[in-house]
Amino acid sequence: MPFNKLKLAAMTATDEEYLCLEGIAERLEVTKRTIERLTEKFAKKLKKSRRRCGRKIVYLWSDILKCAKIYARVENENVPSRTIQRAYTKQRIKELEAENERLKDEVDIRLNSERY
Repeated sequence: MPFNKLKLAAMTATDEEYLCLEGIAERLEVTKRTIERLTEKFAKKLKKSRRRCGRKIVYLWSDILKCAKIYARVENENVPSRTIQRAYTKQRIKELEAENERLKDEVDIRLNSERY
C-alpha cells in the first residue's frame, strides 16, 4: 500500500472520532480502494469499532490508524519495545536466581537432617 510512512508515523488519535472510508482515505492520502483493502485485511480487529451512520459504515479513527501503522510496518503488533523486554529479562533473572537459592537451601537442609 502506498502509505507515506513519515506522515503515518507522526499521526496520532486524540479523541474518539468516527470516519467513513472517504474521510480516512483523505487523511491517510491514499485511494478509497486502499482503505477498503485495509479494512478487509483487519476485519476482525475493526469489527467492534465500526458503526453505521445511515447507509455508510464508519470506523473509529484510532483503530484504523493503528491498523495502517501495523500494515505499513511503522509499528509492530503485540511486540513490546526493547526497553520493556530488557526490564522483563532482568526481573526474570532475579526471580530465577532467588528460586535457585531457595532450592539450594532446601537441599542443604535435607542433607543435614539425613546425617543426624
